[in-house]
Amino acid sequence: MQTHPFFTRILMHSDDELAERLGVGIVERETIHEWPLSCVQRLLLADGTKRIYKSQLPPTVEPEFYESASSPLLPGHCMLDKLGDCATITFDWIEAPLLRDEARDDTELVYHGRQVVEQIGEIRGELPIYLDIGSTDAWSSVGEVALEKLRKLVQDGRFRSTDLDAVDRVRRWAASARVVDTVTECPRAIHGDLTAEQVFVTGDGYRVIDWQRPVLGPSEVDLVALLVGAVGNRGPAREPRRHVDATVVGVFWFLRLYWAVEAQFDLFPDFRGPLFDQWSAAGLTHLLA
Repeated sequence: MQTHPFFTRILMHSDDELAERLGVGIVERETIHEWPLSCVQRLLLADGTKRIYKSQLPPTVEPEFYESASSPLLPGHCMLDKLGDCATITFDWIEAPLLRDEARDDTELVYHGRQVVEQIGEIRGELPIYLDIGSTDAWSSVGEVALEKLRKLVQDGRFRSTDLDAVDRVRRWAASARVVDTVTECPRAIHGDLTAEQVFVTGDGYRVIDWQRPVLGPSEVDLVALLVGAVGNRGPAREPRRHVDATVVGVFWFLRLYWAVEAQFDLFPDFRGPLFDQWSAAGLTHLLA
């Protein structure tokens, strides 16, 4: 077992341990993504194949998701060991282009996105949910808890880009009949953090990765996420209201605000940089526009 060089709570298998678990030697391993809660590596194996290796800390529900879900959208995977608090998994290497590169414009992105959203709704199994906003009580509870934490972050100076008036405006928005009707009309499990970098376009359909935080909520929140994530290279995609109901767009930005608050208040309470404050401010700006 080895410890991540920077994020010391993340534990990973050594090369020898991985070779024993996979039944084949490790020729090379390269980190392709890392942050304080997870590390993802590309493995080159002695038989010439590649795999993805991932070690992740709570509060992810991805291991439970893969154990419960059944869908052609999901890559092949193998659960490994629990190392301390870390769950470890390997995934099949997907040799296919990303939706980011396949969708040449806004229209193509929406076309593919709607198909992916529909297929996410067809995933079978008793799916674990990271966040439930699918009923009136659940939505009210999530909103009140998040906004109370946001108020405290503003009051103690950790979130300097937000004021208490904005918190009250979000509370009124969340309690409006239009919003409550939207989130409770037909909720289902959604990805919750979908981007065009997480969708592969293969010869036999799509593959979708990174199921750490599924949400029970409006299905088209995932389509909004795809469009918002395309801001960097597609001008028309900067305004998802062209394609999705404005209230659903607002729900997406509320979930972004929720994640910023949770990250600062619960997951990294000692972090003093501006990152989560900036995430919160972005969510509020779009939500209240």
